[in-house]
Amino acid sequence: MQILIWVTVFYFIGCMFVDQLVVILILTPIFFPIAVAAGIDPIHLGLIISVQAAIGSATPPFGCNIFTASAIFKIPYLKVIKGIPPFIAILAVASVIFIVFPNTAMWFYKLVY
Repeated sequence: MQILIWVTVFYFIGCMFVDQLVVILILTPIFFPIAVAAGIDPIHLGLIISVQAAIGSATPPFGCNIFTASAIFKIPYLKVIKGIPPFIAILAVASVIFIVFPNTAMWFYKLVY
């Protein structure tokens, strides 16, 4: 569980300042072998990484998705930021659930495979 918390922190902070793809390409080769050696399922790790990248990219000050939404909808940056907290809160709660209760994150995968 500690490894998933470290993954959460690094991906969240990284995606706040740099594009998601860059952070994933840089940090995944570092965290993947560590997580697999600790017994974490690679699918579970990928889910955690994806959720953290989504949270980080929508979080100020430099979340890339904020600028994208502002440009596409022609809405001021500060107005976009005001609508973000509910979505961040929902994703944060989901992250905590996925980390604390791994079976909730893996139920569909186990159902299909």
